[in-house]
Amino acid sequence: MSSALTQLHESIQAGDHYSAHQKARTTATRLLAPPRRGPAPTTNDKGFLPFDPKAQEAATLLYEGATALLEKGQTGSGVDLAGFLCDVWKARGVQCGSEERAKIIKLIALTGPSGSWRKTLTDQVFAWSAKTGSGATGDVGVHEYLGQVLYKEQSYHLATIHLLTCPTSEAARTLADVLFDWSKLDPEGEKGVGRYAARGVLSYLESTSILSARVFLSHFLSHTLTAYPTLRVVSFPYPPPSSPLASTLTSTDSDELVVTKLASLNFLQLAVRTCQLGAGEKVEKGEKGEVVKGGGRRAYEALVKRYEKEVKWMRSPEAKESTAELGTLYFGIKPPRGAGNPFADMLSGMFGGGAGGAPAIAGR
Repeated sequence: MSSALTQLHESIQAGDHYSAHQKARTTATRLLAPPRRGPAPTTNDKGFLPFDPKAQEAATLLYEGATALLEKGQTGSGVDLAGFLCDVWKARGVQCGSEERAKIIKLIALTGPSGSWRKTLTDQVFAWSAKTGSGATGDVGVHEYLGQVLYKEQSYHLATIHLLTCPTSEAARTLADVLFDWSKLDPEGEKGVGRYAARGVLSYLESTSILSARVFLSHFLSHTLTAYPTLRVVSFPYPPPSSPLASTLTSTDSDELVVTKLASLNFLQLAVRTCQLGAGEKVEKGEKGEVVKGGGRRAYEALVKRYEKEVKWMRSPEAKESTAELGTLYFGIKPPRGAGNPFADMLSGMFGGGAGGAPAIAGR
């Protein structure tokens, strides 16, 4: 243990939290400063400084200091050092691996939900991890952890935003739990569950995460039909064994379609399967009974046109923009002029709704 780290722990044990915070920050700054003699360190081709022994020592000091201060309830000082740690990792090109993720999750857990400190820290975490290779929205593992934490806190809207950035089956199942529990707060009860299912399905499809959309919807339907068994009408294999499409798929590609009394849930199931097939894989019978491909676009347009008549929320501007985006992504249908990016809009509240039970999508 370095002398600086020893002094930091001594100050904290003595209850001198201010000195501990200042000692950690000033020592880390000194360790990170360029040498007084000799050439300054140069950045690599990606613009990152080397993560040399002094930078590693500074990172260790900041992590230990942040952890110790947070454990003593010094949230502001602890988050300040944790944010400094993220800045060091960002400047030095340190990626969010399993060790870094574990440290960050511990710091987030110690920060807790009080005030805005957790958001302050996670904003810095995502800025660092996005710059160093974790994707535009930051580390998926941290997003998934936050989604689970916010779900337990019943912050359904925020939990949804984090989970939708995670293209994993586990996150999709958690999102189904989140949105179904959120739907139970809706005064429309079982009649409104389709809007909450749509938030997950359409968003996953817009981000081209078809597997996540399937896992989410399967889990959501299981919750729905367990809670409201009278919604089930009939189940049958999809595609039907007698259809031309069935002859082109293996047994592992087929699954079950559950027809319900809610047109919205029926639409979402068909939308997932239609998008999965895509424009060139839809199989139809030709005029002479031969099997041909290329009917995906027509099938999708007919599907949307039919269910817009039956499902009120599908006629809302937000939902129409979303189905138009899916048409472009999967079938090459040109979007109407002025169309935006529905998934990006959703992340900032596209379908509306805040924590506590406001509808996931307006209208029935």
